[in-house]
Amino acid sequence: MRFLVLLLILRIAAAGQSPVIVDTDAGADDLIALLWLMRQPAIRIEAVTITQGLAHPAEGAESVLRLLEAGGLTAIPVYVGGDRPVQGTGSFPEAWRTASDRLLRDEFPAAKRRPEARGAARFLAERLMDSRRPVRVLALGPLTNLGRAIALEPRTGPGLQELIWMGGALDVPGNVAEAPAAEWNAFVDPEAVERVLAAGWRVRIVGLDATNRVLIGPAVLRLFEEEAREWAATVVLRLLRLEAESIRAGRYFAWDVLAAMTLVDRQLTKGKMAALAVRKRPRERGRLVQVEGERPNARIAVSADAELFSRMFRGLLP
Repeated sequence: MRFLVLLLILRIAAAGQSPVIVDTDAGADDLIALLWLMRQPAIRIEAVTITQGLAHPAEGAESVLRLLEAGGLTAIPVYVGGDRPVQGTGSFPEAWRTASDRLLRDEFPAAKRRPEARGAARFLAERLMDSRRPVRVLALGPLTNLGRAIALEPRTGPGLQELIWMGGALDVPGNVAEAPAAEWNAFVDPEAVERVLAAGWRVRIVGLDATNRVLIGPAVLRLFEEEAREWAATVVLRLLRLEAESIRAGRYFAWDVLAAMTLVDRQLTKGKMAALAVRKRPRERGRLVQVEGERPNARIAVSADAELFSRMFRGLLP
């Protein structure tokens, strides 16, 4: 009888969870964001799709599988995307990619299971057609998988409740030297951004306009060095230490973690509806612009509550 009662409680709890597909390029901040989501009782990670970006997709999938197994989440499927943008040859610097490929190799043993045989774009195209099971998608890297899903099935989207994307910059400078007004995730695959903005989906963008307000500075690093004891906190500490130079220089922001947290608390950011387009010419590649007189196609965050973020981020500590 006790077992049946417990099973009923677990089923009720699961029914109240919000299903999310995480689309990630498996960089250090992606893995911290995924760790944070893994610990949220209100969130059920339905699947993880690996996009090209920081890590090469196959290596990124291995990092994600190791992390999921360490957290006991061995039933979450992982789908791998291709290693090229929808068009062109846009890419993160190779040194960044090589470093991202090696994440969690020293922390956890090789994953016991492999990614799904079906590719990420095919999975997304099929899953997001299912209007009976609405799901949110959290995209933490270039939008390549979603752009390819649209190409496979132009009607993709009846099952998409909302897309939350960490990417782009509107009214603040970008962070790409080759295209000073662009953010990296948009710069790498602007064609995919264009397809997504034209898809008619409910899109919420958490870009540099908001993430620039949530600096992860030396005090945060010291806090984790002093208090990280539980396994998830120690993993976060190791990932933060990889970025110690940028943290101490005041260049490390809560890009992906902030976007992930808005799944739980939308009060973290303030935004506005806008008609957005993306530029694709070389010096403007990936730049988001607002088009006057057009119908809004996205909500873009323009600020963030740094104090609230800090409190939520500390939740990774025991």
